[in-house]
Amino acid sequence: MFHKIMVAYDESSEAGRALRASIELAKTLSAELSVVTVLEPIPGYYSFGVSAVPAWNWTEEKRVRYSALQTEARQQAKAAGVALDAELISGDEVGSIVECAKKRHSDLLVLGLRKHSWLMAGHTAQDIAERAPCAVLGIK
Repeated sequence: MFHKIMVAYDESSEAGRALRASIELAKTLSAELSVVTVLEPIPGYYSFGVSAVPAWNWTEEKRVRYSALQTEARQQAKAAGVALDAELISGDEVGSIVECAKKRHSDLLVLGLRKHSWLMAGHTAQDIAERAPCAVLGIK
């Protein structure tokens, strides 16, 4: 059924639940499992003129934190007997996840779903699902 599962993974509790579900699913289906974590560009509101922390420190600190997060994901998967490949990519969240799923020929993309009110527009998970090249599984 599914042979290449990819999970979008960040620091959120929703992504943690998606990772755990993906590990169990990959184990059950004997599928390949990968995680992708997106290092987004520095926010537009980040002021270089008044900031005491240089932009490269902000980016590097986030890269180090996300690398450690991916190491933890590998350890969780290994403990369950599943090999996990991790990729840290730079770019916008939606486009980067969709492109990574295409590049890896994933046949299932797993996302953690966040609670939003009906007034909020532009949900990341919805945007990814609309553009995904494969089946999408949302984990609450």
